[in-house]
Amino acid sequence: MDARALAAQLRRTLGEELVITDQQRLRTYECDGLAHYKVVPAVVVLAETTQHVATVVRACAANGIPFVARGSGTGLSGGALPHADGVLIVMSKMRQVLEVDRDNQR
Repeated sequence: MDARALAAQLRRTLGEELVITDQQRLRTYECDGLAHYKVVPAVVVLAETTQHVATVVRACAANGIPFVARGSGTGLSGGALPHADGVLIVMSKMRQVLEVDRDNQR
């Protein structure tokens, strides 16, 4: 299974509105704050919960499809660059702090 086929499966699981495969919309996610390097991902998932992230990661791992996790894409190091044949998991909609572990904070 390739990333495009996986997108159809993810749409059924997560909902149509959270899975992007439209070329024009995908271009929004082709780079982070370092705009010199650009790669258009095959699929973007707009994760809203940790369960969404887990679902996408499991599906990618089961099918050998690369994925990259991305926050808001403001980094300047190219660390959130997607794979052209992979899934970009965008987590900018995840704004709720569930827990802070101060005992293990460094």
